[in-house]
Amino acid sequence: MPIATTLTPNPTAANTLPSPLTFDLLPPLHSLLSRLLLPNNPTDSSTPSPDTITPISPKGIGAAASVVTNEIQKARMAVREMPGVEMSLEEQTHVIEELEEEFRRLDGVLEGIRRAAREMIRGQQGGDGDGDVMVES
Repeated sequence: MPIATTLTPNPTAANTLPSPLTFDLLPPLHSLLSRLLLPNNPTDSSTPSPDTITPISPKGIGAAASVVTNEIQKARMAVREMPGVEMSLEEQTHVIEELEEEFRRLDGVLEGIRRAAREMIRGQQGGDGDGDVMVES
């Protein structure tokens, strides 16, 4: 059974996948939680460096959490745009079965080519069939 044309491999599909960093939500979440756990009154009165994590005041929780919320929304949008996401589980299973069938068919074709190459090489060597000829698979 031929595979539907919508399932034909797209050479640019790999280029359209989102970056793995799109789904890396742990760093912003860790930063937010770290700031929530800090006391609101820092004991050190010196000027903090740019690398210092500052605590969040109750008024700033919403704004700080919006960074994480925006990252989650970006990840959701990226998933929605990925190919095949709209397919049901049954459709995906059917496509996988078709692709596995196509793989088995092509594997059989490849084995036939290997066999023909072995026979051709043996024929050129006089047909002694000593088995020291190897055709890579």
